[in-house]
Amino acid sequence: MKKGIWITWEKQIRNRSMAKNMGVKLYEIIYNKSRLVRYIYCIIETIKVIYQEKPDIVFAQNPSIILTYLILLMRYLLSYYFVSDSHFFGVIAYNNNIILQKVLDYCNKRIDLVIVTNDEHASYIEKLGGHPFIYEDPLPDISMYEEPKSEEKIVFFICSFDIDEPLEEVFLAAESLKDEGFKFYVSGNYNKAGIETSRYPFIKFLGYVSEADYYSYLYQSHIILDFTINENCLVCGAYEALAADRVLITSRTKALMSYFANSALYTEHKKDEICRSIRYADANQNKLFNNIIKWKKRAIEKNNEKSNLLKQKLNL
Repeated sequence: MKKGIWITWEKQIRNRSMAKNMGVKLYEIIYNKSRLVRYIYCIIETIKVIYQEKPDIVFAQNPSIILTYLILLMRYLLSYYFVSDSHFFGVIAYNNNIILQKVLDYCNKRIDLVIVTNDEHASYIEKLGGHPFIYEDPLPDISMYEEPKSEEKIVFFICSFDIDEPLEEVFLAAESLKDEGFKFYVSGNYNKAGIETSRYPFIKFLGYVSEADYYSYLYQSHIILDFTINENCLVCGAYEALAADRVLITSRTKALMSYFANSALYTEHKKDEICRSIRYADANQNKLFNNIIKWKKRAIEKNNEKSNLLKQKLNL
C-alpha cells in the first residue's frame, strides 16, 4: 500500500473530509501574517513536510496556485504522484483572467490526477490533455456542534462577499420579509465589499466568527441561503446545510440542481424570487426535511463508492 499526505494552506472543511476518506494525514499549513511572509513560511513548511514524510502520493488543494506549482516542482525531484483537489477557481480563472487561465491550464495538464466536482470541469481538463476524477464534497461531520433550531425564524446567508453572490437582492429580500418575522444572519467579512451595516438594521452581520460559532448559527437557523452566479460551482455551504438537516435555498444552476436534486430549493437571484422561496421553505419544513434525509442516504452511498474507487486507483 502506498503512503499519501494531504497539504492545504487554508482551513477548509472539504480538505478535512477528503483526507479522512482517503485515509491520509492532513497538513493544514497556515500563517496569518502579511501575504509575502505567509507565502515564504508556507513554502518552507511544505518543503519540510514532504522531505520528512517521503510520501508516494501528495494531495494538495488548488487554489492555492502557488502551492500547486510548488508541489509540481518538487515532484521532479522526489518522484511522487501528485493529486490536485481543484475547486472551482483551480480550473476556471477568477474573473476570467486570461493570463491566470493559462497558468492554471499549464499545471492542470501536467498534474497526475485532478479531482473536480462536476462533468463540465472534467471535460475541460480532458481537453487540456489532463486526467480528471469527479468527486463531489463528502458531507462534513459537524454533529459535535448540533443544537436545536431557534424559536425565531432565522435565515442564515452564508456569504464570502465576493463578485459571484447577489448581495443586494438578498438584502432587499431581508427588508421585505422583516415584518413577517424572519431574522437574517449574514456570515463573512462584510468590510471586503465595503458594506455599511447601518444601512441594513434588519440584518445581523456576523463578520468572521470561529468555527464553533459558525456552526452554532447554522444549527440555530431554519433556512440556509448560499448563492453563486458561477455555473459548475458546488457551494460549500450547501453541503453544510444538508449535513445539519437544514433547508437549503441556492442558485438555479445546472450543476447545483443536478447534484442536490430535490434536497434543496432553487431560485433566480431576484428579490421577489428569493422571498417566494423563503416563504415556501418556511411553510414546507417537514416535506423538505424528508427530502433531505432521503438525499443524504443516497449521497453518502455514492460518496463512499467514489472514495473506494479513488483509493483503489491510487493503491492507498
